[in-house]
Amino acid sequence: MAAESPRLAVIGAGIAGLTAARLWQDRGLSVRLFDKGRNIGGRCATRRRDELAFDHGAPAIAATDGDFRWAMRRWMMGAALQRWRGSMQGFPEGLRLFTGTPDMNAIPVRLGAGLDIAQRVEVARIEREPDGGWHLHDADGTALGRFDAVLLTCPPVQAQRLLQPGLNAGWVDPGWFDRPVHMRAVCTVMAAFESRVASAHDAMALDGEPLEFALRNSSKPERTGGPESWVLHAAPDITEQFLDHPKEAVVDDFLAALAYHLDTSLPRVLFARAHRWLHARAEATDTPNPDRTATTEPSLFDPETGLGLAGDWLSPPASPFLGVQSAWLSGRHMGKRLRTWARSR
Repeated sequence: MAAESPRLAVIGAGIAGLTAARLWQDRGLSVRLFDKGRNIGGRCATRRRDELAFDHGAPAIAATDGDFRWAMRRWMMGAALQRWRGSMQGFPEGLRLFTGTPDMNAIPVRLGAGLDIAQRVEVARIEREPDGGWHLHDADGTALGRFDAVLLTCPPVQAQRLLQPGLNAGWVDPGWFDRPVHMRAVCTVMAAFESRVASAHDAMALDGEPLEFALRNSSKPERTGGPESWVLHAAPDITEQFLDHPKEAVVDDFLAALAYHLDTSLPRVLFARAHRWLHARAEATDTPNPDRTATTEPSLFDPETGLGLAGDWLSPPASPFLGVQSAWLSGRHMGKRLRTWARSR
């Protein structure tokens, strides 16, 4: 009798998790993803309110890797991605930005088509079986299934918490989480206006005091029919100074900062909300641990236990606009490792 194909669980349905799961399933293998959010995609996110839509996570995508450019071309052929040809100010010369269509969430929706994804389900505990398999449970203790391999693509602080029993018992390498990277928080404000904001530019890179980016969301491809809308991104340093403040307290300050930069008054505000991303950006630190050998691998996997890690934090992007690329490369790297492992079983 033929051996049963190994079953994979993926914790987190962001770009890295979706990419790895797609490679696994495309080989005819069984995979289930778990995500605690309302929508898949992580920071490839779009907030909707009536006729309004805001890309309040990753604002746009850039590429430096040839393989990722190939993936982007596939998304463009599938009508999920277009070049953003708006007027830019303060960005590096030659930077080409792309955006999901009709919104940023279109990219993970395309990646996730046909995958088995359990949404609004938070994995709270991972238990190892004597035979090497894994049982997953939610916060209420409900069993979520048995799996032969588990891939964690959630932020590292969450992955470390789930794997802490393994770290204590010695079957998870502590070096997995001893890396020169820091996850930074970012606050965004979404605002819609009665009329057009008096700005000659659709995307502005600012000084980070407090705004790092100001983006006219309604100028992106296929954002037609709604009112003038903007998404304002604070710098991580500013965001982290006010983590203990109510997030909505920053709305007026951000709008005032936009008006100050443009040196003009803003039209009447129709809608304004804030969102705080606690694990928004992976940044390399300047003080790596000198007692360990650094690795630049974009994913980590232990074939003995069947545990793996993937995500942009394993290979921090040089720019916020390269975060989707880093996540995709990590997921693809992990997907290939998993397929090799499955063939060897």
